[in-house]
Amino acid sequence: MQKPARLLFLFLSLTFIISCNSKNTKTVPVKESVVQLVTDTVQIAAAEMINLADYNHFFNKLSTQKFTADHKNVSVITAQKGLKVTIDPAVLEKENGQAVDDKIAVAIIELTDSEDFFKANVATVSNGKLLASGGSYFIGMECGGQKLRIKKGKTLSAEFPVLKAAEMELFYGERDSVQDMNWIRAGIKLEQPAPREKIEFADNDQSSGPDILPGLMTTKEGVALIHPSLKRKVYYVNKLMSLEEMVDSINAHVVKVVIDTVRMWPVFTQQLAKGQHRDTGYLLARYGPEKQYILRTFRDIEKEKERKALAEKKRRQAIENWQPQTLAGQLQKYYDPAGISSLGWINCDRFYRSPLDTEVELDLPITFRSSGIQYFLLYTSINGLMKGTLAPNENGSFVLPGQPAGQQLLLIAFIKKDGKIFQSKESFVINKNKTVKLYFTEISGAAMNKMFGRNVRI
Repeated sequence: MQKPARLLFLFLSLTFIISCNSKNTKTVPVKESVVQLVTDTVQIAAAEMINLADYNHFFNKLSTQKFTADHKNVSVITAQKGLKVTIDPAVLEKENGQAVDDKIAVAIIELTDSEDFFKANVATVSNGKLLASGGSYFIGMECGGQKLRIKKGKTLSAEFPVLKAAEMELFYGERDSVQDMNWIRAGIKLEQPAPREKIEFADNDQSSGPDILPGLMTTKEGVALIHPSLKRKVYYVNKLMSLEEMVDSINAHVVKVVIDTVRMWPVFTQQLAKGQHRDTGYLLARYGPEKQYILRTFRDIEKEKERKALAEKKRRQAIENWQPQTLAGQLQKYYDPAGISSLGWINCDRFYRSPLDTEVELDLPITFRSSGIQYFLLYTSINGLMKGTLAPNENGSFVLPGQPAGQQLLLIAFIKKDGKIFQSKESFVINKNKTVKLYFTEISGAAMNKMFGRNVRI
């Protein structure tokens, strides 16, 4: 009977202890779990991109014009679209500082419109500011397989064709690590030659001859005689008078003589630095007055006009029969010669001065709204190009910021999705509150190669 009694005692003791503990135990709240709401959105992977960094090489290779210049004499090269470069071996050296000792291999590329800029990957941007271009050019030179450079403090003379009526200046081009072009101001304004000043009268006689004023029109060698001033005293019909008075007297009834103005001072190809001035005293002593005068018979001028008109007619006919699109054979207008101090990419540009304050929203198909866009903006009306990449903003919209209102734009956009390339081309006028719908179609690798060159990596 003792064993059951002991078991009963132990059971009652244990029950008492548990009861006491349960009364003294404080309730500890359970720590709440952090609940994450899972939405029904898809994780967006990093946008697939097309590597376009090297695509310009193929187009540039096809567009490169090659020339050979003598290393002992000065020569002038004229490229297909009109660029003229004076090759002076004395101002050139190899990149290691050695002298030019063999024939000079010259490479020239001429880009004259926004489509050329697009194919060559040459954006018209200077430190983020849009440029309106009057043509982009590449000038490279080698000797014996080594690159040449222009000696420090020296310049080469280049004449750039006038493609736009607007005022232009020179920029030097620099490519960054991903081959994007940035243009740096050279500080050289491009000036169009001033029209020759001329005193001219109506044509009412053709009887004047070259010997009308012996000793006053040409030298003994037959070269035009230059008069430093219209106030110069001369004898005419045994009377002393000024050159100007003599011409008025001759032309009193019948126009026979014309006064042409010629400029005797050399043209400065580089803009003077701040604080620098031309030494007019030296120029006067060396060349005489800047403007001087020659006398010409009206008959000679008319014959010269006829010769020029005939030459122009023949040249135009030759151009039409040969290659109508070329600029080289045409009577091309040029800026005054400019002194360039660096070889490579050179641009005739001006800053686009109107505000860039218009946004253009792009409407993409829903299947492409998670993709990044690579775009090219061809400003056909101002001859410019910008490029970049675009991702959706915080509202999921694609917006092109900083656009010039009222300008014609050709937008070329590329998207890469699931390893495939899609392209959209839309032409429109930039306006405020404008939304442009993009329609993408798949483009083959062969078409990309045709557009960009065979080294584009897709």
